[in-house]
Amino acid sequence: MFSGTYEHTIDAKGRTSLPVKLREQLAQAGEASIVLTRDAHSACIAAWPRSAWKKVEEKIATFSPMNRVQQANLLRFYSAQHEVELDVHGRVLVPPALRQHGGLQKDVVWVGMVHTIQLWDKARYEAEMSKQLAPDEVIDLFAGAFSTGA
Repeated sequence: MFSGTYEHTIDAKGRTSLPVKLREQLAQAGEASIVLTRDAHSACIAAWPRSAWKKVEEKIATFSPMNRVQQANLLRFYSAQHEVELDVHGRVLVPPALRQHGGLQKDVVWVGMVHTIQLWDKARYEAEMSKQLAPDEVIDLFAGAFSTGA
């Protein structure tokens, strides 16, 4: 399970280091590569462990070529996917189209999102984090976690 927020940089060639903690979590899961694609809900890049992406591919394989919505999603997200290997320094090469989609400049933020990892341009991440959620959008993650049972 991926967690944490890590600030890094991306170089002119599109290489950025995957944070050590996230690399360790990938290694513990036996993963040697990640799949990068557009995030479905945000202007960032989603990084999936290869095994998790395989489950997405299995779902995609059930899409009907006659279903316009499914095909639009296939075009938007699946066609943008790139499997990338980490180099010996833990760096990944982010393809130009994904760098453009994510608006990646120099400063980037990796964010652990339980099953996936997000890669954000730092300014976009900070703008997203400054947004307030509506009261009905807030999930009480701790509801009942500390009840005494009395």
